[in-house]
Amino acid sequence: MDKEKPFSKSEPTFRSLVENSLTGIYINLGGAIVFANKRFADIFGYTVDEVIGMNYLEFVHPEDRPKVEEVHRKRLKDEAAPPEYESRGLTKDGRTIWINRRNTRIEYEGKPAILGNMVDITQQKRLREKLVQMEKLASLGTFTAGVAHELNNPLNNISSSLQIILEEWDSEDDEFKKSLIHDVENQVERGQNIIKALFDFSRTDELDVQEVNFHDVVEQAIKAIQDKIPENVSLDIEVAEDIQASISYEHVQQVLINLILNAVQAMENGGKLRIAAYHEPTENNFCFEVGDTGKGIDKDALNKIFDPFYTTKEPSKGTGLGLSITHGIVQQHSGRIDVSSQPGEGSNFIVCLPQV
Repeated sequence: MDKEKPFSKSEPTFRSLVENSLTGIYINLGGAIVFANKRFADIFGYTVDEVIGMNYLEFVHPEDRPKVEEVHRKRLKDEAAPPEYESRGLTKDGRTIWINRRNTRIEYEGKPAILGNMVDITQQKRLREKLVQMEKLASLGTFTAGVAHELNNPLNNISSSLQIILEEWDSEDDEFKKSLIHDVENQVERGQNIIKALFDFSRTDELDVQEVNFHDVVEQAIKAIQDKIPENVSLDIEVAEDIQASISYEHVQQVLINLILNAVQAMENGGKLRIAAYHEPTENNFCFEVGDTGKGIDKDALNKIFDPFYTTKEPSKGTGLGLSITHGIVQQHSGRIDVSSQPGEGSNFIVCLPQV
């Protein structure tokens, strides 16, 4: 039986599928485009005849050429490379567009070549950017309202206390007046804490990532807030004394302090605070955990705990910014933070940070 016959009969069908595909398809042989379908040419504003023979990097934005070139090089050598990725393209009239790319290695005329297909995702990118901008504006509105609310409470309390002091100025009850002045002092301190939290929340200073002893970071974090850890809370530190991590010492210490304080406040009747640290070799991550045996977090609240000003605590026990700041620092490290919790069974926060 002639094995070539069935293929030759189906070749016009395959050619029709390729030529009429909504995906841009091309073959790169030795850096030159030796085949391209109409959709590929249309994406960049050329005709098919113009495309043939051009260098494939001419269709790539100059800043993205090293990335695309590297993927093609790895594909040709059968090395691990992203199966799908995005890059910017350059059209005939100089416009920048966004492309979703897929590449695979093939044999073309007996030589290794790259078979690529691509989709123009410029419109999707623009829509996504508009949605992100709308979300930012919505978040800004919520954030501003939260700031106003948080600062308004202590200011109202200060105003009320001062008004009572003025009314009772001629009174001989000095203890009562002293208690009102102490209340004003506490409300001022609360306002200062809110301002400090806002500064921490909005800080954009660059991370100073260095290899540090994480056991020392834990020790210093606990030492900084020792007076806020009650005697009925026991510490279980599962951190090796010689464990090293590539992190920003100051920022990660702030994360630890926030998570420890959060855990302590969840254990009003005492309990156990656990801190653990370990390396995750398969993903080249350094991870640490902060867990407690407190009241836990219900399912609805779990989705909101990293939102600015969201808190289930009494006003005097928090600003609602601690976990937002923590989340921001973890994101600066390109890491992740996960939480597991059940009401009445405590909570466990896991932070994983990529290692350089």
